[in-house]
This record gives sequence, structure tokens and C-alpha cells, in this order.
Amino acid sequence: MRRISITIALFVWVFLSPLHAAEVVEVKSAPLADELFVQSIKRLSELPGFQCQFDQLMRFSDGGSQQYSGEVAMLKPKRFRWSYTLPYEQLYVGDGSVIWHYEPDLMQAERLNDLDQVDPAVMKLLDGRVSLKDLDVLDSDKKSKSGINRYQVRIGDSPEVWLGFDNKGDLVSVERIDMLGNSNQMTLSGCSYVAPSTNLFSFTPPEGVDRIDLRSANSE
Repeated sequence: MRRISITIALFVWVFLSPLHAAEVVEVKSAPLADELFVQSIKRLSELPGFQCQFDQLMRFSDGGSQQYSGEVAMLKPKRFRWSYTLPYEQLYVGDGSVIWHYEPDLMQAERLNDLDQVDPAVMKLLDGRVSLKDLDVLDSDKKSKSGINRYQVRIGDSPEVWLGFDNKGDLVSVERIDMLGNSNQMTLSGCSYVAPSTNLFSFTPPEGVDRIDLRSANSE
């Protein structure tokens, strides 16, 4: 089964976890969390949802690489849609209670128990099990040639993630390097911060598609 790891755990958390102004102050006290970072996180946390185009580049430790592109949309609470168009079509969509992974070329739709089957950190963030007190800003790079303000962040015991904000405070990049040295970088563009329609997060497998239930026996 082909499976793309969704490595934007903090990005998901910023939009879908319940954040409060009092918690944001805790991040501001960190030496490397400057005003731009704090205000950007606060602004994003207050948005009801968003929709962006994305390009994703994975560089592997063996020298290989793979590029992906598509569209991502999120809507509080816990609704998300990851639509990949390149190099092949596939879709991750959740309406807050049901999660589907659909691959049209395989004529297959998997019903997932949760996003632990995609990226363990993501589900914790979607469930609100991570608060800003768990957020550490480890490093920053505000002299990037691209003009992007980058911050290296860790959530609990999760691997470090680099977040990139433009000068307006929009999140434009997320990068993570895993324990094997594989790099996964995602850049965002053409973002709309108007809440998407709830219809976007509904999914019914087309007729003739194999349905595979990957939920655990005690999930329902």
C-alpha cells in the first residue's frame, strides 16, 4: 500500500487544537519566540479554517527524492482534507468522526481508526492532547535568502520541525528531518483564510471501489 506520511503535525495543531491567549504568553516568554512568531501562532489559532495549495519535497538519506503537490484544507473542529494530485491522486479526508484514505488508481478506499496510521504526532494534536506549554522554540533563522522567518520547534518528544513565516505572519513552509535523515519539506501558496464549506470534508467511496476497514476491533 502506498502511503504518504503527513508531516505537518504542528501545522495541523495550529489550526485544529484549542488555543487560548493565556497559553500564547507562555510561548512569548521563550527567548527565541519573538513577536512575529507569537503573533503568527496566535493569529493562526484564531482562524476557523483555511485552504492552500502545497508542494512537498521529500529527500531521502540514500540520495533519492520525490515531489508531491496538491491542496490542503482544514476546518475546526477536526475536519481536514489532503488532496494529492502529483505524482498520483490520493485523498485523506476527515469530517471530525470518520477518516478515509482514497486511492483512485487502486480503486481502494480505507476507513482509518485515526491518524496514528499516518503520523503518530498528528492524532495527538488533533485530539488536543498538546498545549502550548509543550512547545519549545529551539532555534531561529531570520536571515534566509528567501525572506522567510524560520523557527525550529519541538512538541513534547516529537522530532523537531522548522516553521517558516513570511513578514505578514503567514505560515508558508514546514520542514522536518526524521531519525533516518530523510527530509520532508512542504511549502504553501495561494492560501485562503476563509472557512471552507463543510461539504468539502464529506466523502463517500465511489461505486465499485474496494472498501477496507482498518479500524481496530474496539474502536466502535
